[in-house]
Amino acid sequence: MIIFQPLDYTDPSAQQWESIITQPLASRPDYTKSDSTFRYTRIAQVMLGIFDDEHNMKEYLYNLKSLPVGWSLLFDSLPKAIEPETRTEIVNILQIHKQSPLSINRMLAFFTARQLLPLTTTPYKQHIVQTFKSWLELMDKKYPKLSHPNLQRIFLDLVKWSKHYFPLWMQEAPFEEKMPKILWYGPMKESEAYFVYFLYLFGCDIVVFDPTGENPLEKYGLFGIPTTRLASTSTLFDFPHEKPLQVQTVTARTYETMKQNFYESSKLNYPWKYLDHETRAIMLNTTYDEMFIVTEAKMEHREGFDADEEHVYLPVLFGKIDGVAANRQEYKDQLERLKENPLTQIVHTFPLIEPQRANMQYYVQDASTNGELDAEKMIQMRNWPYKELPAANQRNIAKTIIRLIDLQIVERLPHESDVDYKGYIMGQLFKLQEETLRLYRQFDYSYENPKYVLFIEEDAKMQRGDAVLLVFLAFLGFDVFIFSPGGSTNIELFLTEPIIMTHRLEKMEFHLTLKDILHEKKEAKESKRLSLKNIFDRMKRRDF
Repeated sequence: MIIFQPLDYTDPSAQQWESIITQPLASRPDYTKSDSTFRYTRIAQVMLGIFDDEHNMKEYLYNLKSLPVGWSLLFDSLPKAIEPETRTEIVNILQIHKQSPLSINRMLAFFTARQLLPLTTTPYKQHIVQTFKSWLELMDKKYPKLSHPNLQRIFLDLVKWSKHYFPLWMQEAPFEEKMPKILWYGPMKESEAYFVYFLYLFGCDIVVFDPTGENPLEKYGLFGIPTTRLASTSTLFDFPHEKPLQVQTVTARTYETMKQNFYESSKLNYPWKYLDHETRAIMLNTTYDEMFIVTEAKMEHREGFDADEEHVYLPVLFGKIDGVAANRQEYKDQLERLKENPLTQIVHTFPLIEPQRANMQYYVQDASTNGELDAEKMIQMRNWPYKELPAANQRNIAKTIIRLIDLQIVERLPHESDVDYKGYIMGQLFKLQEETLRLYRQFDYSYENPKYVLFIEEDAKMQRGDAVLLVFLAFLGFDVFIFSPGGSTNIELFLTEPIIMTHRLEKMEFHLTLKDILHEKKEAKESKRLSLKNIFDRMKRRDF
């Protein structure tokens, strides 16, 4: 009988272990043979993160996969089918254990006697049995008395995969010459993690990569495999089975390194730094005059701007101006400056967004996981209307829709079900205008933000769908201005929280249109831009 006693190689240097893993066991450091016991250096590494950037990591993984060592890419090829007889035997053993608990040795005897373990007719029988016993002891610590609903699936998968792979590996070469080499990429399900750890206990070479930095084994309480944290992390990308089509130049790599070391670790901003972040709006509470000064400031210069790894916090203006200023020219100038900004959309007719006529109930179900809306599922829906936008923009729109629904800032009607409310908000926001989307695509979150200006003419009536759009745009990072010369109550009727900042000016005018105010002749004396003196003069006239 042959027994293996591997010694883990602990030097995290990739160049060292890559060289060792290509060698036969007898050529590795610390190799000894005593009777039927083999001691050798085993490569076992959990590599979390990426070396420097995604491009280089893909190139590295492809080159690693291409090493002539006979990798088993288990993350890509675990079989799903199990022989009915094998399944029945395992279920019967677990049923016996449920009725009359078995000790670990008795459990081991059942599995061995019913030939559920591989290699039991080979010189490796004693080693595979001892490996299974160590694995059972591990499972007993995780699930005391080996009693848990998850265990049936874990046992089924372990037996299924062991009986599939070990005979194949043994055909390649005797294990005392060449141990199986396992390459795993990405997250693991529970039974996958326990199978990988079973292979580790057997003595296989195992290398696990997860670019996100999450340890897929420790998630299930599996420790002991040497772990190395790399320089950076990344989102999970597809494993490069083919040579990557993109290769970074030296200059591009230098720029990525500089960006990571100089910008990412500091508060300094650069174009599109926060493109992949989720926007979280912070409603600014300002004075009336200050509002028009702040809207011209870049986001990074506004009070409250901040970011973490996932979110960028945007100080936005969500203001309503009731009435018209006594200084009519100044009021007109403020409107004109907003209108002339290339990032402004100005509207004066309702509805602001086309009402959704479709029944959204089934779309809500398609976009949900366990009853909760899921942004990733939403953007994969057949009727998702924003597929032409960059992926980061799509994801942020979907997450913002879900956040607006969860917070229920816009009122929920009496007797409106949870699904109906979700469907209503989703349906309205699946109808964003092209101009609105064009402005959003230009929005670099730390720089100038888009403006949405609504001028309410007195005979126009706001509906709940219009309020949904206005709140959504504020959540997305737009400055939203509502000019209401007649001072009517409108958006307030649909909000559950006072998130809008209202300023009441000196005069109410009930028949003023946007066309009228913009085409009025300028006063002979040119209006000056806002200054501190203007602001304090206004404070004498009006409380704001």
